[in-house]
Amino acid sequence: MSKIRQKIRTVVAAIAGVAIAGPALANACLRPEERGALDVRALQTYLMVSALNCQKGESYNQFIRRFGNELSAANRTTNAYFTRAYGGQARTRFDSNNTNMANEHSEDAIRAGSFFCRDAEPLFQGALATPGPQLAQFAAMRNIPQSVTAPECPAGGAPARQASARRR
Repeated sequence: MSKIRQKIRTVVAAIAGVAIAGPALANACLRPEERGALDVRALQTYLMVSALNCQKGESYNQFIRRFGNELSAANRTTNAYFTRAYGGQARTRFDSNNTNMANEHSEDAIRAGSFFCRDAEPLFQGALATPGPQLAQFAAMRNIPQSVTAPECPAGGAPARQASARRR
């Protein structure tokens, strides 16, 4: 009898664990506005690395001035995603994501050599010519690599597909 009770306890504990963790796991998927915000943050980080590596500080400053409202909104939306997805670890995960993304872009710059700076100017020009409400769309079209891997939230509920970690 005790073996049966032990098995029942194990099954009940497993079900309870899934029931408790289920909502947290379901909330980790990316909503469309969160994907857009992450794309904007990736673009901003890429342009920051370009500014530092390619003496494009003035272009980066123009970008920051032009899109201050959009960048602030993307930052708030990204923070909200990390809070929803990671709870008490949100700040650490958010900071780690930003650091990893900047490091990845810096590594891209090293690998690309002079081509990295050659490609930076058209990216700055394209971004600066983009209307503010279309910045997320511009960023998504440029397919800037980013560190966040999370499933996309479908319209109907459960996560549908895995978003890529480094998109190209």
